[in-house]
Amino acid sequence: MITQKELAARLGLSRTTIARAINNSPNINPETKEKILKLVKELGYEKNYVGTLLASKKKIIYSFIVESKNSYYTEQIKLGIQGAKKEYKHHNLEIIEIITDINKPVEQVLELKKLLDSNKQIDGIIIIPLDREKILNLINPYLEKIKFISMSVFLSKKIAYVGTDYQKCGRLAAEFLGKSLNVNDKVLVIDNGDDNISSKYYLNGFLDRANEDKMNVIGPIRKNGLEDSLVYLEELFKKENISSIFINRYAQDILLELPDDILRKQKNITTGIGNRIRKLIIEKKILATVADDVYGTGYKACQLMVDILYKEMGKKIKNIILEPKVLLIENLK
Repeated sequence: MITQKELAARLGLSRTTIARAINNSPNINPETKEKILKLVKELGYEKNYVGTLLASKKKIIYSFIVESKNSYYTEQIKLGIQGAKKEYKHHNLEIIEIITDINKPVEQVLELKKLLDSNKQIDGIIIIPLDREKILNLINPYLEKIKFISMSVFLSKKIAYVGTDYQKCGRLAAEFLGKSLNVNDKVLVIDNGDDNISSKYYLNGFLDRANEDKMNVIGPIRKNGLEDSLVYLEELFKKENISSIFINRYAQDILLELPDDILRKQKNITTGIGNRIRKLIIEKKILATVADDVYGTGYKACQLMVDILYKEMGKKIKNIILEPKVLLIENLK
């Protein structure tokens, strides 16, 4: 990596002048500054922060993470954030986790309000916002003072975002399924409601692509969770020959309760990832899942927050959209 000393030698300038340009000091001729920054960009120079970071004031980041029946999701988000923190071990950085229930958005709002109303040092907040409107109203007055990043749920053009295009996940699931169906195969779609993060978008994406491909869709049938879905399916299987089931929420729990002989006759694909989905794929009870990069979401969000806090990127709002991946038994890790 090129150093300030090498930049100075190339341009015939002092290291002090180079440092002034890089640190955006007003005490430098604008033309000289422009010339330096042009070379900096061309050579891909990156400022060495280690020395100053070790002596700098500690930055404190709060991460609001949600907990659900799919413990894999929570674990991977946490591991992603922790993985990025380890990479930035030279940064004087502390990350404090606040975990709330995915089914209790009010609890998250109250926890966030309590934090913002406190006298605690808060440099950054990473959050998976469950009640988009209330969270946005709550944090708007603090946007100049605190750096915010939303994960998985887009909040505003004023706030950085890291997450997966869940609608695309649903579309990919329908596309993949369509390639394995015969002309008259019936596809049952069950809508188990909105989890405030992804399930609504999974459903919309799947239905959009299924309609485009003229699939023989039954539904969406609105149900209320595991027991309600299982009772409905038991009765339906007595009357209808269903070739495939797509469920936008609680899919792994429902599919694991279905008889093996039914599952192995069907061509099913899910969205999302978790230990039970992995089990279904390994046991060849479903074809595949379209998974979001959960670890990558946590990792990239923490990485972006470090860039905003330490590398003076705060004025430029950046969104990071992670690509979903179709996981089959052949590429399941």
